[in-house]
Amino acid sequence: MRAKVQKKDILPAIMRSVSIADRKSIVPILSHVLLDFNSNGLTLKATDLDHSIIENIPADIDTFGSVAVPAGILCDILRKIPDNLSLEFSLLDKGAKLQVISGNSKFELSALCPEDFPTISKLESTCHFKLNIREVNKLISRTKFSISPEESRHNLNGIYLHKEEDILKAASTDGHRLSVSSIPLKAKESIQGVIIARKTVFEIKKLLDVFEGDVVVTFNANQIQFEFENITFISKLIDGTFPDYKRVIPNSDGEYFIIKRTSFIEIVDRIAVISDDKARAVKLELSKNKLSCYVVNSKLGNGRDEVDVVYDGDGWSAGFNANYLLDVAQTLQGEELKIYVKEALAPILITDTSEPESLFVIMPMRI
Repeated sequence: MRAKVQKKDILPAIMRSVSIADRKSIVPILSHVLLDFNSNGLTLKATDLDHSIIENIPADIDTFGSVAVPAGILCDILRKIPDNLSLEFSLLDKGAKLQVISGNSKFELSALCPEDFPTISKLESTCHFKLNIREVNKLISRTKFSISPEESRHNLNGIYLHKEEDILKAASTDGHRLSVSSIPLKAKESIQGVIIARKTVFEIKKLLDVFEGDVVVTFNANQIQFEFENITFISKLIDGTFPDYKRVIPNSDGEYFIIKRTSFIEIVDRIAVISDDKARAVKLELSKNKLSCYVVNSKLGNGRDEVDVVYDGDGWSAGFNANYLLDVAQTLQGEELKIYVKEALAPILITDTSEPESLFVIMPMRI
């Protein structure tokens, strides 16, 4: 096997493969990337058995062949090769080694038998639909930060994707906060609700950030597949039942205040500096057209700040995790936030006045 590939084509693909390959696996082949030089160019495959990626890139190939080499080592080599150079690949010792030549640099990597690499098959399902990449990216961005990191709560370790009429909704929660967002979806078939795992969410987000146009989403009872221009990403779904999140969403018919989003970020972030706990707990207090944010810390001291808001209701105060407040405010892009409040120990509902398709619920904390 002999082939020539441009660094600009192969390096991004190898970097994506490294993210999927399982370096810590006790099965050596799972830390490898499969390079398949064929009539369509170079096909790269990587998997950890739960997540798989297939990517096609152009290559000038003299003779066909395939080889499995350590993904991390190959990536490190490619990173250090000058950007303007091409790479020549060839097999040595009857496929036991892969030779990589670029300029004056020459490497020989030990290889594993490609036949031992796990089979990665694209999904064949009637349940598939095409989505605009920009809209999907927004959907993921609005919900990914509130995925639960606790592995014991596996049904919360991802984003719940489901259809309601002509709307595709995404929801995530860690038990302390809830994020919900939606985009239009005109699909005739009924779509079952599925939970997309955390790793899948963050790997797909990387692809959504670099591609434009459409992505085709296909899923069955156990897996979901995302097809971009030249990349197919396949992942297992989380086997579990997502909680009925609608029960915890406060009614939007109560009192609320409107505040400039940037002002909210600044005041919360500034006052949270003096809070010494991990949650960076802060107290919010409402009066007519004023929001105060303060912290009283027995070890470090105290701090207080206030900002103008639009509010003409009763007095209100409650404590919150500052990081949760900032996650929402920094994720949204509009100029103003609309925040619904009730009694001190009731959750608050946060919306963006220019983005009604997204909402966020945050539970208060005792301070």
